[in-house]
Amino acid sequence: MKIRLRKINFSLLILYLNLEIMEEEIVRLRIYGMTCDDCVATVTRNLKNQDGVLDVKVSLEEGIGEVKYDKDKLRAEELLKNKVFSKPSHYKAILLDK
Repeated sequence: MKIRLRKINFSLLILYLNLEIMEEEIVRLRIYGMTCDDCVATVTRNLKNQDGVLDVKVSLEEGIGEVKYDKDKLRAEELLKNKVFSKPSHYKAILLDK
């Protein structure tokens, strides 16, 4: 029983340290070509699947995407190279801020 508790405590410590070390950044994208909720779902899903992306919020009405990412794994500019913004996709994006 004590060994199992130590392993859990050690795992929690490692998880805590990883969360503390990770540098999160938020960037906003202007996203062009979205016309419906399915478009929002497609853009959101593809961005979330990109390595280093932690969270994505996309607004159809504003044409804005807010992406939270791990700065150690990803540069904001790399989001623009996501396959959802590449040919033959009709979605395009630019960085609004960094």
